[in-house]
Amino acid sequence: MCIVPRFVRQLAVLACLLLFTVFPHPVQSSVILNTLEGTETTEPGWSGRLDGLLSGSGGNTESFLVETGGRVQWQGERNRFRLQVTGGYQESDNIETARNVVVHLRHNRELSGPWSTVSFLQVQHNPFQRLDSRWLAGVGPRYDITRDDNGVLALGAIPMLEVERRKGEEGHVSRGRLSVFLHVARRLSSNTKLEAVAFWQPLFSDVSASRTVGNLTLSVEVSGEVDLKVGVAIEDNARPPVGVERTDWSTFTGLGMSF
Repeated sequence: MCIVPRFVRQLAVLACLLLFTVFPHPVQSSVILNTLEGTETTEPGWSGRLDGLLSGSGGNTESFLVETGGRVQWQGERNRFRLQVTGGYQESDNIETARNVVVHLRHNRELSGPWSTVSFLQVQHNPFQRLDSRWLAGVGPRYDITRDDNGVLALGAIPMLEVERRKGEEGHVSRGRLSVFLHVARRLSSNTKLEAVAFWQPLFSDVSASRTVGNLTLSVEVSGEVDLKVGVAIEDNARPPVGVERTDWSTFTGLGMSF
């Protein structure tokens, strides 16, 4: 059993609190789906989770922000099926400033030892990235370096097909990417967990044309199946479309409920 020293837990909590003191509001509502969250769960049967946050202001500046998501999962002896949906909407002074929807379907099958397979299908819509739709489909291996009741450390590399339709452009673009990921989750105490996920997704045809996605989340149990989540998400596209910023990032604070 790996026991995290108390001062390390305190530093992790302090870092997250400082993060939300310095960056209290997102630059843009940019929902970035954490498709690896909760994969350390091994109890058989059905389980699920709902997350959400809501923010608003009035007076001289009127703004509204809502982000919500959920997942349903079935865990068998060696197979896991998961459906995740998440979305975000933001407006300022009655003008829409962000909208993003992601649907993700995933299957994992445990192999011998620390190896397992990963297969998934995902679709995303984000008009503020000129993205009418982005379909992703991939199959590849995952390797768990460590996995116990206190957390997980895992790596994976998944070849995937990407099909995009961009706003203002005719037709679609199909290309291959490699999705390399790192997943770290660790319990800091009986009711506190820190989780980090990072993806690097270069094109097969041009490694410099890559996407990098990261998510850092601190979860603190509030009562029973309800917890408070704070974190930061970032997505960097080395070759963004014309008129689209290279990097999107957001901080978030919200409540989640597992069932």
